[in-house]
Amino acid sequence: MISISKLTLDESTEEAVLRVLRTGQLAMGQETVDVENAFSKRFDGAQCIAVSNGTVGITLALAAMGVGPGDEVITTSFSFIGTIEPIIQLGAIPIFADIDVETSNISVEEIKSLITDKTKVILPVHLYGRPVDLVEIRKIAVENGIYVLEDACQAIGAQVEGIGEIGSTGTSVFSFYGSKNIACGEGGLVVTDDPSIAERVKLLRSHGSIETYKHQAVGYNGRMTDLQAAILRVQFEKIDTVTMGRRGNAQYFNDSILNENIVLPPFEVGASISCFHQYTLRLENRKYRDDLQNWAHLHEVETRAYYPYTLSGHPVVKELGFGVSCKNAEILANSVLSIPVRESLSLTEKEHIAEVLSAWQPHLS
Repeated sequence: MISISKLTLDESTEEAVLRVLRTGQLAMGQETVDVENAFSKRFDGAQCIAVSNGTVGITLALAAMGVGPGDEVITTSFSFIGTIEPIIQLGAIPIFADIDVETSNISVEEIKSLITDKTKVILPVHLYGRPVDLVEIRKIAVENGIYVLEDACQAIGAQVEGIGEIGSTGTSVFSFYGSKNIACGEGGLVVTDDPSIAERVKLLRSHGSIETYKHQAVGYNGRMTDLQAAILRVQFEKIDTVTMGRRGNAQYFNDSILNENIVLPPFEVGASISCFHQYTLRLENRKYRDDLQNWAHLHEVETRAYYPYTLSGHPVVKELGFGVSCKNAEILANSVLSIPVRESLSLTEKEHIAEVLSAWQPHLS
């Protein structure tokens, strides 16, 4: 089976882990400081705070922006549920904007129509590693005096037209879960050029204290371990290689998958650069999607539906009273299918994937 994700850990990673074990300092020591500094240098001096995972990173960043009970956070209707869990856990209200079908990202026009005097933050997601229209979203935020927090958990190495690499300005959260482009099992990073947000995130990350037992707030346990940091420091060096490899594979598939029943993702939208965390196809409907998935599995190609639900119509969200209908998100939930695009694919594997998908024809009863 040609897998969707396959984390490659080499001897340098083993040595990094052993180095930490030999020190006996497992929690938020020098390794964590070193990886934060490495990312800060990459992101033009932005402050980088290593945390236990991406979802916690979003929670800490929203809390640092003052989000609390009754506040509204505008976000996408189509993403992993980890995008909205922090909003709800903080007592705030997720306000769902519909998406653009072609890019899978939040609609700027929808954002404009949803702003109220209770809106505190716009939380867009760079889904599949494809950047949102950040220039326009930031413009809307400035005009209305609200924050923007980017869920960049899938977007390490991506670049935004007119701005630069995601993370170099503004406030973003990255994830290093095992399936991400670079990974350390779990782990996340809050990146911000706002000193007040950085200071608050650092405080909240460790039970509301900077110094042991001097608690200035009721915080969280969001610390990264030095084991995670050591692995991540090795992975950090691979960001550009991984991004180029995935983009090359995406271009290969765009050129090689020839099937009128499959809509391929655009390679670029404007001058923004996707890091292709996922290469996501679109089918006519759920039956076509399921049939292609069965065909691919039969021919030893792993596929995944990211995601088979909308956030705005998820049963859990409906039970809480936040559910709304978002037509475009519903179209994607019934039609998307991701195939392997990881940088470690061999030419033989890529050729096989393209041949399998090109040969598929719907077999519907």
